[in-house]
Amino acid sequence: MPLLDISAVLTHAQAKQHLAHPFTLPPGATHLRIGFRYGPEKVAGQHGRNLLSLSLFDPNGSRGAGHNRADNSIALSAVEATPGFTIGELPAGEWALVIDTHMVLPGGDITYHLTIDADAEPLTGDAPRYAKNADLPRGKGWYRGDLHSHTIHSDGSWDVPDLVAAARSYGLDFMTLTDHNTVSPLPQVDSLATPDLLTMGGLELTTYYGHALTLGVRHWVDWRVDPHDGTHRTMRDIAATVEAGGGLFVIAHPMSPGDPDCTGCDWRYQEMWPGTARAVEVWNGFWSPYNEDGLALWYRWLNQGYRLVATAGTDAHGPTPLIPRVGFNVVYAESLSETAILAAIRRGHSYLAADGHRLILTAQTLDGETGMMGDTLHGSQAEVTADWGTPESGSQIRLIVDGAAFETFATDEAGSKSWRLPISSARWCVAELRDRDSLLCALTNPIFFEP
Repeated sequence: MPLLDISAVLTHAQAKQHLAHPFTLPPGATHLRIGFRYGPEKVAGQHGRNLLSLSLFDPNGSRGAGHNRADNSIALSAVEATPGFTIGELPAGEWALVIDTHMVLPGGDITYHLTIDADAEPLTGDAPRYAKNADLPRGKGWYRGDLHSHTIHSDGSWDVPDLVAAARSYGLDFMTLTDHNTVSPLPQVDSLATPDLLTMGGLELTTYYGHALTLGVRHWVDWRVDPHDGTHRTMRDIAATVEAGGGLFVIAHPMSPGDPDCTGCDWRYQEMWPGTARAVEVWNGFWSPYNEDGLALWYRWLNQGYRLVATAGTDAHGPTPLIPRVGFNVVYAESLSETAILAAIRRGHSYLAADGHRLILTAQTLDGETGMMGDTLHGSQAEVTADWGTPESGSQIRLIVDGAAFETFATDEAGSKSWRLPISSARWCVAELRDRDSLLCALTNPIFFEP
């Protein structure tokens, strides 16, 4: 007999809720199977689509999530698991399958059917074993990498080895796997690290009102910020938990299109606008109008006194040609290690650049104090220097001071230029490298000034 067999209808009033379906798993169960179907996905006359995802909990906590997958069935045992869910023993007791209602369109009522059953058939085969490769960090220097990507463990089309192979083919020094609301692929990605490619852990908190990257984290982070569940957790609470555990909290693509075109993708947490966040992804995927809006938002936040670090992420979900409009993070770190890379990003010792581009900003005061991106200089005046490489024909360099263009000039070749800035009237500056169509090719993090 099934442990659960339910059919129900959801209306628009039940959008953005977490509908728990508890069930009791008997002792001795070796296999757990969950079947889930829902529809319609598209609704005539409506933009966007209906979207439900699944979260599974055993008596000890999260067992993973299935986000935006074509096949919503789940199989779980001590030797195998559907991608997105974690392999392991099946403890007897109270479990829960939670339906996360990301979107139920107006007039687009969803009918779903949920079945859960288990058996005690003997297990065959062995669980995969992933050993983390020993770190062989390289020393101090510039390292290029990605902070945002996905696989079949959430809504990607490629598996973990394919993602890592692509990062290696791009010549990256580090890459980060950030699947939606699950950490199930991280042991495997850690096992694929090599001296020439650092693999880093994380996940993308994919909530109803915005997304955030938690970098350097290998445990599940509860992303639910729902006043209906009685906890009244806030996004500020979640960010504090991530940072207290040594992770880096990054607001992801804050100006992305939101409901219903990209459900929950835009950042709506007013207490974290930007609140305690100290990093924001201003370059997501290919350069686009919503990235331009995100860049303008970052400049406004800097002018409000927030010292936020800008990051980039490919947000790769599958094989994508490496064209010049995908941004990577170029980081000056003490070593090629996860701890050192994240520490350098926190300090803002980085710039963002499409493949083949370079843009570095340094400064020196009249008193001899020197600094680079992310640093703070003091005094009355500073000489700021931009150094760039491999621009395209018709490119332009912009020095941005306190959010406004201080100078813009054309360049067709590598070079450098210096400016004298009065610190009394400048709080921060960045440099931009853009092509002939004004699309961004590279962007520095700020140098800050204090009289």
